Amino acid sequence: MPKLPGPIGYAKMMLGAVRDGEAAADRRPIVVCGQPESVEPLRTRLLEGATPQTRAVDVFAMRRLQADDRQALADAEVVVYGGTVVSGLDDATRSDLKVIAKAGRPKLVLLEALELPNPAITQATRVRGIDPDDVLGFERGAFPREMALEELAQRTNESATWLAAQLPAFRPYVLDALIEATARKNAKYAALIFIPGTDLPVLTANQMRLVLQIAAAHDQTISTDRALELLSVLGAAFGFRALAGSVVGVVPVAGWALQAAIAYSGTKALGRAAVEYFEHGAVADVSRLRAFAEGVRAEVESRLAARR
Repeated sequence: MPKLPGPIGYAKMMLGAVRDGEAAADRRPIVVCGQPESVEPLRTRLLEGATPQTRAVDVFAMRRLQADDRQALADAEVVVYGGTVVSGLDDATRSDLKVIAKAGRPKLVLLEALELPNPAITQATRVRGIDPDDVLGFERGAFPREMALEELAQRTNESATWLAAQLPAFRPYVLDALIEATARKNAKYAALIFIPGTDLPVLTANQMRLVLQIAAAHDQTISTDRALELLSVLGAAFGFRALAGSVVGVVPVAGWALQAAIAYSGTKALGRAAVEYFEHGAVADVSRLRAFAEGVRAEVESRLAARR
């Protein structure tokens, strides 16, 4: 059995999570380019509630792109390109997409068509460096704002928390993406590092990192007093880990799957509590959090009873 970290090792892990959270943030903007009518709805939505001085969204080259434009686009957190297509991918749009691909940054290509399906959408995904997931096609007059914001949030990385702090309208989408990614990561750890009777400190480290990211997304500075308050929020997830440890003795074969499910649900609950904490300046509604936790526990226990 792998040697588990003692109190000092556990504390170092938590401190590492704090330092990672402080060092992870970058300040790369979202860069929009291409044809204004196909990207302006997203830019307008992103800037709702933001200060006029923000540099989180940068408008670049609302024209056809040139080969050397890729150098400027390389400084973006995400490149958002807007274009219009008819019955096929025209040479000018294809050329634009090649420039974007060579910039080497995450990208979201918004292509407006008269109707869908449209062969131009498929042809765009065949441009070298443009993946099918990079292209979002939509019909004229039906700009997919919600889907575009969700897709954009999933592409943010080092600058995610800074963008969320700068762009209030974009913040919920970034937070959803961060919480989901951490919950999936903890579920994976819980399944792979299956050690009976432990509470997997690595899960708590990831949860602490998540809380710090959520704080940064709200442009909050973590003081010592606030850190103590955060620990009370983290405590909401401890019950899930205790339940996960008890699964092994009851269901030795399927226990790993249930433990992963509990880690996922517990981390999601933690994320929701932290968001409410920073949005409203107080610990999340205990009754709501308890109801969520009890619902997950009841579901897991019912599965255990069915397997006995």
